[in-house]
Amino acid sequence: MKKRFIPTAIAFIILIGLAIYSNYYETDDILPAGEVKPEFIIGGSEAKVKSISFGNKSSYNLKVVFAGDSAKIVVPSEYACDYSEAVGIARHFTELESLHYFEEIASSSVDYGFTETAPRVRLETEGASYEVTLGNKVAIGDSLYLKKENDNRIFIVPSHIKGSFYKSLEDLRERALYTEDFGAVKEIDYSSASGTFKLVWDDSRSEWLITDTEYSADNVDVANLINNTRNLRISNFVDSQDMNNQDYGLQKPDLHIKFLNKDGKSFELKAGALQGVDTFVSADNKFVQRVNTLKLSALYLSVNDIRDKYLEIPSLGDLTELVVDTASGSITIKKVDKAWLNGNIRIKDDDIKNLVNAFSRSKVVKFVSEPDLNKLGLGALESCSKIDFKTLKNVTSIYLGKSDEILTTIKIGDEVVQVSSDFEKYFSGFVKKLYSESKVVEEIKK
Repeated sequence: MKKRFIPTAIAFIILIGLAIYSNYYETDDILPAGEVKPEFIIGGSEAKVKSISFGNKSSYNLKVVFAGDSAKIVVPSEYACDYSEAVGIARHFTELESLHYFEEIASSSVDYGFTETAPRVRLETEGASYEVTLGNKVAIGDSLYLKKENDNRIFIVPSHIKGSFYKSLEDLRERALYTEDFGAVKEIDYSSASGTFKLVWDDSRSEWLITDTEYSADNVDVANLINNTRNLRISNFVDSQDMNNQDYGLQKPDLHIKFLNKDGKSFELKAGALQGVDTFVSADNKFVQRVNTLKLSALYLSVNDIRDKYLEIPSLGDLTELVVDTASGSITIKKVDKAWLNGNIRIKDDDIKNLVNAFSRSKVVKFVSEPDLNKLGLGALESCSKIDFKTLKNVTSIYLGKSDEILTTIKIGDEVVQVSSDFEKYFSGFVKKLYSESKVVEEIKK
């Protein structure tokens, strides 16, 4: 009996499976009366599009041709094309679906706006071409009429497609001032109203050096300078090759940067006169264009803007002695046989390490040029709290000036800078810890 039941059960399971499959995969949705199933006007993938032409019944006055991962404008003349913009337009058309369609019932398609001047687009793909014309706005709903070549239906499509029909030459032109990557830059010659300097990449130290100074440059700031220049975009096309035109101000540029990469290839930027919200610029002395002045402003730097912002504190391994002077007295901590001693009292290695690390990681917020030492609390250095970092070769002295909840002003070497107020807090905490140890206090009293 059981053996006879098994084939029946199997057949029943198969029947159920077929019913489920046919219900989900083999039948179309039943649409309400008067409605039609949406369909792609063109369909396919934007990757298959070979060209897009824009115009009207008279002619196509703008054409973009795709080749691999690039695109160029070939009509009305040849220009570099914004590839992302062109691909986006191709995608709009290949993904465009009709909301509704119907057989043409009017005496003329002109009734729907398909006139001689109506915007028209032609897409050429692998082995096929499609021409679509945009018509009037539909009286009800946010949609438009659309006609496809060799199709007697009139489609109703979402109005967002309208922008893809109305494209100008400037909409499609490549606006990147530089279309080539700079590569691994190794030298930068910089000149502007803010300053003049040269940067050289030091492979052995993996850092940028500012030539003719003792300063290192901030690697992040240099990377920003390179990227901000490389990513400049044209705001208005001038397309002039007349570099000597005084109106452009490029004979004596207000900003001049030259980048040299490891392969010996150079990239050059010049910025000259202002015009409205733009500045005339040239990239590699090829064409004069206009760039938004606000975008360009990030490139105006001084030596202090580009230099390394961390305090130059001797490394822990080079230190031989620390001298801390405060209103409470002076503490001298010497390194003797790898141990840090205040007289006969041993100071924890971690305390010295944490102090050096905290100071060396303190970042300069501002370099103070022409400082008023009295206002900054540094007028009488002998009364300021101070710490000396001594090595076998030199002494680095840091004097503490005024401090508030945000910034502490200090003098290090010949410079006055402002750092985070955490600097003063850590210094005070370190001193307090030294004085809190009874043995240290007794030693100071002697």
